[in-house]
Amino acid sequence: MAIKYSNNARSTLAASISTTATTISVVDTSSFPSIGVGDEMYLTLSDNLNSVTEIVKCIALSGSAYTVVRAHENTTALAWPSGTHVQLRVTAGLIENLLAEKSSTAHNHDTQYDPIGSSVAMAIALGG
Repeated sequence: MAIKYSNNARSTLAASISTTATTISVVDTSSFPSIGVGDEMYLTLSDNLNSVTEIVKCIALSGSAYTVVRAHENTTALAWPSGTHVQLRVTAGLIENLLAEKSSTAHNHDTQYDPIGSSVAMAIALGG
């Protein structure tokens, strides 16, 4: 599994979706990373004012249609109209999964990465 991300990936919904839809179609996928089997990325749907958002986990792509798991990271599945903003943003879930993936990779190579321990060691070394 790989967590996919890219800078400034954005589009809009090509068609409205219901609260139970598990496929979303976007107008343009060119700024989004490709998704392979086992890959995932986190998309944020938002209104024009960015006052209402929903985070979805994208687990597959076919053409311009993304298969998603709705209402991620304590957001609520909402009905969204065509034209809704769809963006790949940094989310807490993305960061948590990246850290877990990094930890798993480090563990598989018999090394361990501890960002907090490293920071503490650096502060001690610098006299902080």
